[in-house]
Amino acid sequence: MDEARSVRKRRRVLVATLVTAGLIAAACSKDDTVGDDSTAATSGPSGTTAPPGASTSAPSDTTTGGSGGSDSTSATTAEPAATTVPPLDTLAPPEGDPVRGGRLVVAGEAEVGAPWAPASVQCDSYCHMRIRTFIEPLFGLNADLEVVPYLGTSIEPNRDFTVWTITVREGVEFSDGTPLNADAVIDNLNRTASGLLVSGALKDLAKNKDGTLVTEKQDEYTFTLATGKDGNPDDPLPWPGLPFFLTGQPGFVASPTWLAAIDDGSAQATDGIGTGPFIISDYRPGDRMTVVRNEDYWRQDDAGEALPYLDEIEFRVIVDSQVRGQALESGDVDLISTSDGSVVSQFVDNDDFQLLQQDRYTETNYIMLHLTKPQLKSREVRCALAQGFDRQELSDLITNGFNDVANGPFSPGQDGYLEDNGYPDYDPDAAAAAIEAYEAENGPVTLSISTTPTGTNKAQADFLQQAWTQIGVDVTQSPVEQSVLITNALLGSPDFEAFGWRNHAGTRADTQYFWWHSRAANGLGAPAEDGAPALNFGRLDDPEIDRLLEMARSESDPEVAKGYAQDINRRFGKECWILPTTYTSWGVVMQPSVQNIGRDPLPDSDGFLLDGAGFSGQVWLTAAFIAE
Repeated sequence: MDEARSVRKRRRVLVATLVTAGLIAAACSKDDTVGDDSTAATSGPSGTTAPPGASTSAPSDTTTGGSGGSDSTSATTAEPAATTVPPLDTLAPPEGDPVRGGRLVVAGEAEVGAPWAPASVQCDSYCHMRIRTFIEPLFGLNADLEVVPYLGTSIEPNRDFTVWTITVREGVEFSDGTPLNADAVIDNLNRTASGLLVSGALKDLAKNKDGTLVTEKQDEYTFTLATGKDGNPDDPLPWPGLPFFLTGQPGFVASPTWLAAIDDGSAQATDGIGTGPFIISDYRPGDRMTVVRNEDYWRQDDAGEALPYLDEIEFRVIVDSQVRGQALESGDVDLISTSDGSVVSQFVDNDDFQLLQQDRYTETNYIMLHLTKPQLKSREVRCALAQGFDRQELSDLITNGFNDVANGPFSPGQDGYLEDNGYPDYDPDAAAAAIEAYEAENGPVTLSISTTPTGTNKAQADFLQQAWTQIGVDVTQSPVEQSVLITNALLGSPDFEAFGWRNHAGTRADTQYFWWHSRAANGLGAPAEDGAPALNFGRLDDPEIDRLLEMARSESDPEVAKGYAQDINRRFGKECWILPTTYTSWGVVMQPSVQNIGRDPLPDSDGFLLDGAGFSGQVWLTAAFIAE
């Protein structure tokens, strides 16, 4: 961490400590926490169950980049960053040569839903850290956010980005002996494109009448993949950002032999068979999973030595973030991942442990609102709720002031991030006046906050209940178990009105399409109503955001696409569609003996795979080793 940022973080922690004594779904970031990461996350260039990389009133109607005018005017250029975004944190390289053998014990926040078939797994951040040890993606990202080869060696578009030619790496086998080839990848893509949830990320790939993707096999290792708006092959859609989706869950490639065996009932989805550096040897859901070295793994390090170095990794589920931190301090585990700012802050400048802080391209913590509820359709009510609580005071309470206050869905480093997007400041008097005016015409404003039974989430709910009661809202709390809460959001249950959420990591606005576009609110082309599964959990239905997402998807100029993303952010700020609280600052903390984290080599070039871009809170473990 650079010195200025370290000092800034320490100062905030100190001030917060003096002031106060003081959670996924989709990813997919499907977490309902602000500080306590005891629930699962879901987001994307991957989201709860989706891509990479994966879920407010403004005074200004103007857009960015010289277009000017009203909300109906598109941005053409991104607004220059007001401040320089600091570089990503990295750990020092190991001093000695890699050590072979040994066992690494890792602890994370939650068990995964529906493991491990790529089309159905509900993959949160900790899921990504685990699944990438045995099932790998077509492509990866490097430190410059460029798509780089992995199981695929190239992906090339036609002139208008409507047909992509993908070449698959030769000589690779799945751990069951099945060869990796074009047929295997096409089979996986067809399954993913028809999956219950992750298919939302691939709706604009063209489909045949039988529901399969429009692909054309060129040879054993090469095929083409076509786009089509809403899957219509007669309406090709320029999609320059498609490769980014194939670095995350939509690009995961599992053994087609294993997937067929799941279909006929002769294998289990929990077997998890891929091309990865490890193989599952033991899996006890909700407790732990052990993976052991794949002796036939295809990758090598820069010296030509076989990977991986470790004999095995044990992944444990420790739901409570404080307990997870204590397990690391006691030596019971070697590495933890946590989004709980109060825990991360304990390891800042702690020389007894190594800290990799991931605070760029990360999720926003916010209060999700069920936007089909009559009173929450009112911008006046939503923005009054936004003005009705002090975000800094909430951060002080929940994270000891460690997490930066958020104003919108895009975090620092993302294309759409703005220091000022027009989101309203804390103003309880204005909030109370707005609630009073609304109630004079419409009757009492009531709100139920759903909260999972953790200390941090209960503290947040108590804080919001007190703040919103003071501006005239009748607030109640509804305790709910996490899996039920996620289901309520997914189906738009009447029991879902407001709750804490964590989502929207990534780099580009395009990877948020399936979280916000109205097409994802209740099935393709359906209105934003309730009763059917929807990745647009809040049932957001904003034609202007739809338009900007569509423009960003088909824009080939990165600066113009960035301008659209910033306009989306301004729209969120103006309309108060969500109530942001803080930006997540993940910490991956480890014992000093854990080496080579963040140095997973690129398969075909110098450099390393990027940890956490679009799925913060996870690291690649192929090249990790335990120092003697």
